[in-house]
Amino acid sequence: MLQHRSQEAEVIATVMDQRMLKRYDESIGETESTDAEEYTVEQVIESLKWGRYHYFLLLLFGAFKAIDRLEITLMTVLFPAVQCEWHLSGLQSTLLSVVVFTGMMFGAAFWGVTADDFGRKPTIFIATALVAYVGFLTSFSPTLYWLFILRFVVGIGVVGAIQVEVILIEFVAAKYRAAAMISLRAIENIGGLFEVLLAWAVVPTLGWRYLIAFTAVPTTLFLLLWPVVPESVRAAEMNRCSLPAGRLRAAVVEHRGRLGDLFHAEYRRSTIQMLFIFFAATATYYGAALITTELFSVDYCAAPNVTSSSDASSSDGCGCSSLSSSDYGRILLTSLAELAILPIAIVLSDLIGRRRTLAICQIVVALSYLVLLTCVGSTWGVTVILFVVRGFAMGSTAIIHLYAPELFPTQIRAIGTSSGYFVGRIGAMITPLISQLLLRRSVHSALLVYTLICIVGAITALLLPIETKGRRME
Repeated sequence: MLQHRSQEAEVIATVMDQRMLKRYDESIGETESTDAEEYTVEQVIESLKWGRYHYFLLLLFGAFKAIDRLEITLMTVLFPAVQCEWHLSGLQSTLLSVVVFTGMMFGAAFWGVTADDFGRKPTIFIATALVAYVGFLTSFSPTLYWLFILRFVVGIGVVGAIQVEVILIEFVAAKYRAAAMISLRAIENIGGLFEVLLAWAVVPTLGWRYLIAFTAVPTTLFLLLWPVVPESVRAAEMNRCSLPAGRLRAAVVEHRGRLGDLFHAEYRRSTIQMLFIFFAATATYYGAALITTELFSVDYCAAPNVTSSSDASSSDGCGCSSLSSSDYGRILLTSLAELAILPIAIVLSDLIGRRRTLAICQIVVALSYLVLLTCVGSTWGVTVILFVVRGFAMGSTAIIHLYAPELFPTQIRAIGTSSGYFVGRIGAMITPLISQLLLRRSVHSALLVYTLICIVGAITALLLPIETKGRRME
């Protein structure tokens, strides 16, 4: 019996692979009574308490998620420097943001299929290696067009790291999901803080090319962690938890999921609304990240396109404004908002559910943009409001990334979440047109667009037909 118990613990390592479950059942079928009570993978996962292995996974996956944050934060601090050195027009600097998000959009579709066909572990390795290698090459870009191409490829690779979210949510019981996913976001945010500090130290002295090269270093180091990325869950052994009595039964998978399954009667409405919330949450979050440097570079209370003459930015006389030391300090402060607000999102999502928490986050962001529309004269006043915007925008993004995997069954979970990432990247792709191009023409118009997106997103969240708080993973 002890031997079978050990075998059952090993089987927890195969919950991501139904073929291994089948082999397990066959291996014990001859030695274990057929009258033994059977249990499913879901029952095993729900029986496991939070333990050491979960902390290990959280830190491990957080490292890979930090890749996304490194590259996004790099984008916000890189473009002012490139614009000044190469004397880019407003449209050219905006397109530099657009190509990254366009790459992320295509990457979301590509990596979702790759993960289903070849596994999530090799997908994460290939995507991370692509970001590290091409990211380093970007530092040698001889022209703007080469920079466009290489940043597009980096965008494709960055999205591959998102696969760790789907893995993590399948590792933990329902009561721990919200805390696990949002804690993952908090660890990810450390990458953004690191990038701001790195840019603060490197750009003023060595220039933007060294910043890109140095950013590739931690991504390359993350590749060393790849061998310990699990294909399976070994939580039972490391957490020293006992398994239910009986034998593990593999789930019967009638067919592999297809995109059309998302729009069957049971999920059609939820899918459509979820996709729009992905669009709204991603557009407002990345918009908040990009708009931070833009508002610190212009006097938005004055006429459009008037460069601030305060110490918030330093102009080189070529119609562009590079970031000053005080700018980096304020960007760092607003980035800390994501760490400060995430615990609130954890508590709310477990107390009042995912839908209401999504709505609250979107409403707070909308109200904050409305306050900015009234023209806050103080630079630190703008910083405080952007602090709130960044924090609650991150909160809404974290919750929708938690909601989507909980909504769909295993057969269509990867397809459903990948579809959400794809639509979200469409929102990210158009957000530079709002937060950079439109904002330079009319700051108030750009803020109003984000306000309306948030309001519609909040209403859509409240009308979601399914609440996934405590929902069993099918």
